[in-house]
Amino acid sequence: MSDTLLREQIAYYRARASEYEETALPTLGAGDTPMAREWRDAERVVHALPQYTDILELACGTGVWTRLLTQHTEHLTALDAAPEMLELNRAQVNDARVNYECVNLFEWEATQEYELVFMAFWLSHVPDAQLDLFLQRVRRALKSNGTVFILDEPRGTKNVIPTNENIQARTLNDGRTFSIVKEYYAPEELCARMRQFGFSSIEVSRGDYFFWLRAARSQND
Repeated sequence: MSDTLLREQIAYYRARASEYEETALPTLGAGDTPMAREWRDAERVVHALPQYTDILELACGTGVWTRLLTQHTEHLTALDAAPEMLELNRAQVNDARVNYECVNLFEWEATQEYELVFMAFWLSHVPDAQLDLFLQRVRRALKSNGTVFILDEPRGTKNVIPTNENIQARTLNDGRTFSIVKEYYAPEELCARMRQFGFSSIEVSRGDYFFWLRAARSQND
């Protein structure tokens, strides 16, 4: 994947920030559809997380999951490449425990270690060619025996949007169209790759629309 495509992906989410919750959330958590039930199941799993001293949220967006994570930590660091997303998140979450940083996650390297690294619907925007490097960065961001929690759409999801060589065309309300990366990873294959980079105790739950994966950084790593 070219750097031009990755820059266009950032531009898309910057432009989409103001309409994100309007266009994304009504099709996810509302009603009693199978997709909505799976979304609420994922919310319950996040609600059930234990308490942590420090959490890192990657690609925090407008705060959909930040709101839940603040209930489980003394300090949350929320990263996103789109300053517009961060501004909306800060306004809506309005919690002094959250520290916001505008970071390109393809260039990111953690400056401290965390007990939990959380990402929702971000991994599918990481090109396969960069996945191994990204997973190693996540591992380095974790304290020994720290936890990574990944929520995303699996390969074969019933919510699939057509791709062309793992690239999707996305159109905004104003008619502008952007190209973004969309890799539908198979959770089982993802587990195997994560084990290569020092993750263990991997737990996976896969539905028709979403999957979540929880894994620990090996204590001896």
